[in-house]
Amino acid sequence: MEENSNPTGATDDESGRFGRARQFVGEKYESAAGAVRSGYNAAREKVEDVDFGAITDQVRTYVRSNPGKALLISVGVGFLIGLLLRRDEDE
Repeated sequence: MEENSNPTGATDDESGRFGRARQFVGEKYESAAGAVRSGYNAAREKVEDVDFGAITDQVRTYVRSNPGKALLISVGVGFLIGLLLRRDEDE
């Protein structure tokens, strides 16, 4: 016996499996899109709440009161960034 074919040439069983898979992927996509959207909105709200002027004033005050530490910290951070960004000589 032959299974019934739909206009695309696929059997009814194949169409059903494809439809279920398509629905499953669609649901997962919507779930992931919702999670990304909510994460983005939460991050945006946190960034909007930050007072960059106050942070700048705190950093400026710290650097003025501890210039040696600030210099060493900045040299260390620059060194680490340089290590991360340098190209390997073997390439």
